[in-house]
Amino acid sequence: MLDWNDLRYFLSVARTGSTLAASKQMKVSQSTVSRRITAFEEDIGVKLFVRKPSGYDLTPRGESVLPAAESVEAAILSFSDGIEAESRRLAGTVRLTTVESAANAWVIPAVGLLRERYPEISVEIMTSDQYLDLARGEADIAIRFGPKPTQETLIVRHLIDMLESFYASEQLVAQIGMPEDIPDMARYPLVSSLDGESSTSRWVAERVPGATIAQRASTLSSIIASVQSGLGASILPCLMGDDIKGLVRLMPPIEELTTPGWMVTTDEARRQPHIRAVIDFVVEQIQLSLARRPTHLSVVQAA
Repeated sequence: MLDWNDLRYFLSVARTGSTLAASKQMKVSQSTVSRRITAFEEDIGVKLFVRKPSGYDLTPRGESVLPAAESVEAAILSFSDGIEAESRRLAGTVRLTTVESAANAWVIPAVGLLRERYPEISVEIMTSDQYLDLARGEADIAIRFGPKPTQETLIVRHLIDMLESFYASEQLVAQIGMPEDIPDMARYPLVSSLDGESSTSRWVAERVPGATIAQRASTLSSIIASVQSGLGASILPCLMGDDIKGLVRLMPPIEELTTPGWMVTTDEARRQPHIRAVIDFVVEQIQLSLARRPTHLSVVQAA
């Protein structure tokens, strides 16, 4: 069976008249072009070119097969154009839900790039610390953090393992000093979630006994604002805390608090081309973003 790439080399040399010009056109070495042409001729048992000091001329047999090769090229280009046109015709509304921090860090930038590729797809971003019910159609896609969702109707992809640590404002660190270890965080006033039963809240209660909770807040953005204002220290994702001007990471990432992140959808939603396109694109952009932050995160290849 003929290899389309062999035809590409044949056509390039036939049109330019030399392996040097063809190599520049195809952005490969001249020796590669020469080798591919020779191998192609041997495979089909036909001499296609006459080698001359001035270049390559088509033999009569080469002249006779040139129109057929050009027809194959036209068909492949037409097919490629059709696929591209079809991808650009993907259209519809996709509802994606996640926490505000993930939306700001990953989803919104990804959606901006997605619009360039799929201009007829509209993504509605719903930020909430509460889980929407994908099985009941409250959203099409979710990016969630914490234990792996176990609902049977959900399709779950592991995205990342996100590192976390204590952060405080530069002013508060100047007043109190850097902690020697985790129990020494008891010297700091702490900002915590309203959910006293969350895994982070329970961990703080166990590892920092006697800690003073100076402020409680219901959302991560509120906790960050409280830390920035100097109300106290708090545990934040390193992805965010390391990038916030005026905050200081008080210790290395806390291994026990590493939080897995998940891309979640349903089988029904995943089967819809415009939704699948958004899933694949957002996952791709998240992985590219995380790859640029090796000190902040442990990146896990999505399944």
